[in-house]
Amino acid sequence: MKVPQCLNTDFFKTVVRNGFHLTDFQIADAKIEIGTSAGDNYCSTIYRVFLSIIDSQANHQKVQFLIKHLLSSDTGESLMKFMHTFGKEVDMIKNIMPRLTKITGGTQFVARFYHSYSEPQSNMIIVQDLKELQYRMADRKEALDYDHCCVALTKLGQMHAASMILTQDNPSLMDNYKFGILHGSENNPGLIQQILGANYPALCKVSKNWVGFEDISQKLNDMQDKFWRIVYECQLGKNDKYKVLNHGDFWINNFLFKYNEETGKPIDTLFVDLQLSYYASPANDLQYFLNTSPQIQIRRHQREDLLRVYYKSFRQTLRELNHKIIPTFDDLLAEVRQWEMFGFMSAVFVLPLVLMEKQSTQGSGIDGLVDPEAVQEMTQIMFSGKRFTEAMQEILRRCDEMKLFDSL
Repeated sequence: MKVPQCLNTDFFKTVVRNGFHLTDFQIADAKIEIGTSAGDNYCSTIYRVFLSIIDSQANHQKVQFLIKHLLSSDTGESLMKFMHTFGKEVDMIKNIMPRLTKITGGTQFVARFYHSYSEPQSNMIIVQDLKELQYRMADRKEALDYDHCCVALTKLGQMHAASMILTQDNPSLMDNYKFGILHGSENNPGLIQQILGANYPALCKVSKNWVGFEDISQKLNDMQDKFWRIVYECQLGKNDKYKVLNHGDFWINNFLFKYNEETGKPIDTLFVDLQLSYYASPANDLQYFLNTSPQIQIRRHQREDLLRVYYKSFRQTLRELNHKIIPTFDDLLAEVRQWEMFGFMSAVFVLPLVLMEKQSTQGSGIDGLVDPEAVQEMTQIMFSGKRFTEAMQEILRRCDEMKLFDSL
């Protein structure tokens, strides 16, 4: 395991002083582990740190935290700067989320912020280790069942509602959140085009061999020449009736769940990876989630049920906070309909990563995704899996029934 040189005793002392508010102490021992599995993070490396501390009274104390180290290679650094990821995430965790917690009377949405560190080739965010609180990831390959979806969408509804309260008196707080994951243009390719640009051609190619998808495959193929124009246009403002602060990358790997010890059912969730947060229609997060994270049967039969779960939480939070004008469920459905193409693009780019059945031997970070040999191997893995095929076929059927591709 290669660890950045700056992760030394002096660095850890700074984290403890800033995050745990201890002053007079010594670090007796430090242990560092990789905090996530391969395929769980594409823009960073996560380190879990365990410290043994001795204070001035010779008392021993255990401290642990997570360090999110953003990719620092030329490719990774360039893309992260283009997306403003480091500044966004620090602002979200350090400033915005604590305000939303205060607005909602104590609802926690993310891990607590401890410290941030920035210098050329090394940007880090240090936060509370949610594993200490018994939060853990769900299995991305199995996708989310109805209970998990409900917990995630209930918390999302609270977050979106609180952001409306926050922004009504402080609209300038959203100046840093004017674009999301599909930021870019045909003349200035963005993050997705540079790291997942092979996905759509791969979908066109593989769908030709799916029995019963001949017409849909032809429609997909007909879109290829104008594909990136459609991509960049699909997240532009669409006369949104109302806006909220979106998570911006709301898929299964970006929430950790806490479970009832007796029943094993999820009872709470906290969000991670806030570097792509975006002030826009709530349909941004909802379409992204619905097209990447629920199990196929849930997506097929309980889509509107899930939207109602989200809306109930959203409306209830606004009522409790005495918000005067509350969007209706019909307003929400209208927003979601406007963002159907964004939902499809979420499936094209994110679903293959979610349902990857094994990892590429070339690596799974951004650098692996832009290396030609790695891209070829990874694309083959992503688009040949059984889980992906079943999920994408279901999404394509729904899109075709809505005639989403017919007017393009």
